[in-house]
Amino acid sequence: MGQVTLRGQWLNAVMLLCVLLTSFWARAEQRVAVLELTGDRRDAVRKQLERSLQAKGSDVIKGKLYATRARRLGFRGREAHTDAAIVALSRELGLAATVRGAVSGRALTVEVVSASGSLLGTESYPLKKGRLSKKDAFRAADAILTTLHEAATEVVPQESVEPAEPVASMSQDAAPLPPAKADARASSGVPSPKPTATADARASSGVPPPRPTATADARVSSGAPPPKPTAKVAAAPVEDVALVKAPSPVVGPRWVSVRLGGATTFRSYCAGPGIRSCGQLESQPEAERPERSLLFGTPSPYSGFSAGLDAFPLALLGDTALKGLGVTAELSRRWTQVSIQGGGPGGTASAVDTYGSLFGTYRLYFPLSFTATPLPAFVGLRAGGISHAFEVAEEYQALFPKTGRTHAAVGLDVSVTLARLARLEAGFLYFIRPQPGREQKDRYGPEVSSSGFGLEAGVGGELVGPLEYSVRYRFQKYADTFSGAGTEWTGGGISQERYSGLNWTLGASF
Repeated sequence: MGQVTLRGQWLNAVMLLCVLLTSFWARAEQRVAVLELTGDRRDAVRKQLERSLQAKGSDVIKGKLYATRARRLGFRGREAHTDAAIVALSRELGLAATVRGAVSGRALTVEVVSASGSLLGTESYPLKKGRLSKKDAFRAADAILTTLHEAATEVVPQESVEPAEPVASMSQDAAPLPPAKADARASSGVPSPKPTATADARASSGVPPPRPTATADARVSSGAPPPKPTAKVAAAPVEDVALVKAPSPVVGPRWVSVRLGGATTFRSYCAGPGIRSCGQLESQPEAERPERSLLFGTPSPYSGFSAGLDAFPLALLGDTALKGLGVTAELSRRWTQVSIQGGGPGGTASAVDTYGSLFGTYRLYFPLSFTATPLPAFVGLRAGGISHAFEVAEEYQALFPKTGRTHAAVGLDVSVTLARLARLEAGFLYFIRPQPGREQKDRYGPEVSSSGFGLEAGVGGELVGPLEYSVRYRFQKYADTFSGAGTEWTGGGISQERYSGLNWTLGASF
């Protein structure tokens, strides 16, 4: 009785072990990794996919583990999303498939890539407020696992089976039966097999039947039955299946972005009659400089607040050609102490620098296919107006007039997202007739020819949630040539104004 109980316990243990091994093997066959989705803020959609896959019984490798192993193998940043990286990491982590894709506007596009680096399938799902509905999250998980299962159990075309001719052995029909078996067949009433067409043809042609081999003789003498005829399997031709290239992920702007921060600026100004450039004025000793000339600069950078707004309301309509049409606005105000040389008492004075802009813009969004996961990018054109005024304290206004300008401008913007925390930004502005205010014309000359331009370059990226950051270097230059007689200059002259510094902001995009 004890032996029976012990045997039952061993049997139960073996069955439990088989169940555990089967379960582990099934999960290993469904081991997947969901890579960082382009445009997925806070990894919200990625986490939804991971939870849904886990709920469906899949073994999901966390993104942090994937990234750590990728760096160990020499794949950094977006290189970890390439086909070569997926093949290497699938071998390293035992992955059956890898999921990658992009979030844009109101759509999610996912690609399922096999452990060999081939594309198994592509699907798109709608988003609401940047997230999948619960139903679509499970639908996406089902589609991913179904694609993986179909790839693992791909049906091979039915093979045709044709009987082959006997090879180097006597046919079953021609082989004589042992006497004992022949007598048994006769007594049982079983008819003898009819000769085959091959045997008939051989008999009619006079060709002697093939002699039995030694193996056949041994089989006959031992009473063993003859072997069954073998079958020759002819594999059906397999058609080449063309790979379908996955569509590029849809990228586009957020419908509204708000930024608040600061601006730190250097400024220089020069003005003088009868000179060709500010460099000429700066190189001259102070005693030799023309009368009524000014060198006006900030001994240290000055700071203030900065605010910005980008609005693309047509992005709410989805992936349309008008999604990149919007407006951008900026306002900044800074305070400083400036030093004044020449033209009178000199010294330092307080001043206020005010800048504002309003542009209409169109941005063309597209993916850059430098890597397996395309990089979102845009090229934008903008046109609008700029107002820039620099005004010193009242006690110095008799010496130095307010440099207020309001003018039109056109420009070009470029942005490329390298990673969630790294977005390269650059811009150029051309100023259209950026003439100074009436105060300068009255003093330096009624006729003035002005030109100017601006440059911007910097980085930005996503922080936590909808929060973003941006740090940009900005340079702006104005050049004026006066002619005619003013109250201070009778023969005209030139002036130049330069601004350079950093704009740093924190913002939120929705």
